[in-house]
Amino acid sequence: MTVHSEINESVSTSAFDVAFGEVGIRLKLLREACGYSQRELAKRAGLTNSSISIIEQGQVSPSVQSLGRILAALPISLTDFFAFSLPSVNPAQKISHASAHQLDARIQELSAEQVTPFHVMSVDVSGVLIQGEILLITLEAEHRLKAGDNFYIPAHQCYRLANFSVHPARLFLCSLFAHKA
Repeated sequence: MTVHSEINESVSTSAFDVAFGEVGIRLKLLREACGYSQRELAKRAGLTNSSISIIEQGQVSPSVQSLGRILAALPISLTDFFAFSLPSVNPAQKISHASAHQLDARIQELSAEQVTPFHVMSVDVSGVLIQGEILLITLEAEHRLKAGDNFYIPAHQCYRLANFSVHPARLFLCSLFAHKA
């Protein structure tokens, strides 16, 4: 084996490991958001419990057919499965206190006829619709919101926002991050 081929194998193995892990993380977040155990999801998808477990652990990548069966049981499309944002974690951030809190409050604007990709936050999110009308879509239900309506999205819940209006919408979003040393 030449040095060049060893480098290529190393790079592609690393890329595959990242992809396997990401599929596993996404699958676990969605399974938990739906309230399914690994056993329940396996039963609904017609797979073994160990298959779901090793996919979630990033040890194997599911075949397209197996992933399709799993996603049909959740239910979410293949496109939406790979489109939703994973929660970000900054392991380099250190807090000097035993416990500290950080408030994340922001205004989000949705342009006319905009639909966001699916998101999963690692913390609870609450807010109020300031202007316009939107649809808050979770895996379980759709909620139509009008200006003045408030909402709450539990941590690890998969959601997306859709503005089907020809007018822009504005939301106030707020979440509390608790950091422990």
